[in-house]
Amino acid sequence: MEIVELSPDEVRAAADELGRLLLDAHESNMALGLAAPLSAEHAREVWIETAARLDPERRVLLAALEDAVVVGTVQIVRADAENGAHRAEIQRLAVRGDRRGSGLGRALLAAAVERARGLGLRVLWLSTHADTGSDRFYEAVGWSRLGTLPLYSQRPDGTLAGSAFYYFVL
Repeated sequence: MEIVELSPDEVRAAADELGRLLLDAHESNMALGLAAPLSAEHAREVWIETAARLDPERRVLLAALEDAVVVGTVQIVRADAENGAHRAEIQRLAVRGDRRGSGLGRALLAAAVERARGLGLRVLWLSTHADTGSDRFYEAVGWSRLGTLPLYSQRPDGTLAGSAFYYFVL
C-alpha cells in the first residue's frame, strides 16, 4: 500500500473508482458531506468538481493505493478566511469497506498531518457523526474532541445526526 497525492488529471481519470469509494461509504451510512440517495453519476461528478478545486497550497487529495487501485482517500482544505490561513479542515476520510480496520485510515490521517505540516499549517479540524465508529476512531488516534452539535447533518439513511467536532494541533 502506498499513499500518494493525486493531481487534478489523476482524479479525473480515477473518478469512477473514487465514486465507488463514496458509494461504499454511503452504504455504511457515512455521509461525507453528501445527501442520499447517492447515484454513481453524482459520486463521479463530486470527484470531477473536487479535481477542479485542487491546489497544492489550498486543497490536497491523498489516496491510498493497493495494486494501483484506490482503497482510501483524505482531503486537506485550507481555510478561506484571511485570519485562518494557518488552519485546515480534514474532509472525506474514507476507506473501502473491505479494508476498514486494517490501519489504513490511521495511515491516511497520519499522511494528511504530515502534508499539513509541509503546508505550514498549525491546526486541523474535522467533523464526523457523533456516537459512531468514526467518532471513536478520531479519539483513538489522538484527536481532541470539542463537542457535539445536535442535528448537524443528515445521514444517508435519512436520520438527522449530531456531529462531533475534533481538532489536532500540529
